[in-house]
Amino acid sequence: MVVTLGSFLSALDTSSVNVALPSIERALSASADDGRWVSTGYSLAMGVAIPLSKWLGDRIGISRLYVICLAVFTAGSTLCGLAWDIGSMIAFRVLQGVPGGLLGVLGMTLLFATVPREKIGMAMGLYGLGIIVAPGVGPAMGGWFVENSTWQMIFFIKIPIGIAAVVAAWRILPRTGATGRPRFDLWGFVTVAAGLSTLLIATAQGNDWGWTSYPTVILLFASALAFALFVVVENSVETPLLDLGVFRSRPYTIGLLIVVLVTVAMFGSLFYIPQLLLGVMQLDALEAGLVMMPSALVMAAMAPVAGRLYDRFGARLPVFTGLSITALACALMAQVTTDVSEIDIIGWSVLFNLGIGVSMMPAMSVGMNALPPHRIPSGSALNQVAIRSVSALAVAGLGAVLTVLQAQLMVGESDLMPVGPRMPPMLAHAAEEGGVAMQALYGAMRLDVAATAFADMFLVLGGCAAIGALLGLLLPGPKPR
Repeated sequence: MVVTLGSFLSALDTSSVNVALPSIERALSASADDGRWVSTGYSLAMGVAIPLSKWLGDRIGISRLYVICLAVFTAGSTLCGLAWDIGSMIAFRVLQGVPGGLLGVLGMTLLFATVPREKIGMAMGLYGLGIIVAPGVGPAMGGWFVENSTWQMIFFIKIPIGIAAVVAAWRILPRTGATGRPRFDLWGFVTVAAGLSTLLIATAQGNDWGWTSYPTVILLFASALAFALFVVVENSVETPLLDLGVFRSRPYTIGLLIVVLVTVAMFGSLFYIPQLLLGVMQLDALEAGLVMMPSALVMAAMAPVAGRLYDRFGARLPVFTGLSITALACALMAQVTTDVSEIDIIGWSVLFNLGIGVSMMPAMSVGMNALPPHRIPSGSALNQVAIRSVSALAVAGLGAVLTVLQAQLMVGESDLMPVGPRMPPMLAHAAEEGGVAMQALYGAMRLDVAATAFADMFLVLGGCAAIGALLGLLLPGPKPR
């Protein structure tokens, strides 16, 4: 539970702050472009810090480093609440992002270093509570504080939780000292940091710059080149920053592929279902957060259940069953229209997250469980690198798909509207009424187009879930008793 608390704090900071960005921008007299770096800076710092986890853990000790990260994260949250302008806010968010990125990796490494392998499923299920609950609770919490208190409370609320986590970690976690003084793989760090940084900047700015613009294309190309160089460097140095030998394990590789597909589906739904609620259904931020709350609670409740299922049946059954349920939920969500009710959204998202909750932790556990102890830190770090990279690509890529779909559908709707004597009565009446009526008709058509585009996007998420379900059949089944 101590480890779960650390992962919860790190994930909560991302989801809760995004909701409050407009309020932060107004309070600090910042533009939207500057305000976006409050989230982007945090994500960049997390991504760059993750590859350092193994090297720092070897030199400092995993449990000691975990306590230090909790303390620095809590201090960073305090400073963010005290920020006096947008520059100081971005700097404090970067400071907070470094330990935030390390907490998830160190927590998983601690679990596999202390929990018996036959009980690791239940332990990972509890650990998954922090990762799964925070994205669901964060928007509702952020929306509530923005509307009923101040944006500073989003940061200050984490101070007592962080202090309690530091004390608990210091008293409860097993003492693990340094295991050696490995040489720092400078070029490995430079290449992976460059790859993650350019990827995250491109995905953060792609919608504003344009996905085919020179800056975006150059950054994406530079990211691919940096990651390719990272693989070359890691396979040629004596003490690599991350041991890529983990991919020789078939269960780990398949499990990571499934985690990538689940990440696309999960982060796509977490980001774009609220967009559907806000943009098409015209709900406010707090109402949207409350609509998302039941599905977050269901996913949280299923995390320990998924751990028990993994311990008893292996990974194949929960992964295949869970992602099949998620694919079914996406097929239902593809029926969304402008007349959709909040009850429908709650029901579909609950079914969606039920499947994610059943499948996510078993897919991650089976790969980590297949690794020898000396490769677990690298496996954990590569898991987090993949999740960070794919979540950013998923949100940005799906946003680009959504924009293209809406543009194409809008053109199609306009072309299908006849003019002259064959003009539909509603359009003819709006034309007679004048600008206000035409504007209302255009608004209704725009909402209809947006709903259709969201429906098509849910089919994409369903395809990811279906591919993941099929890959789940390749995972190991239950061990003989």
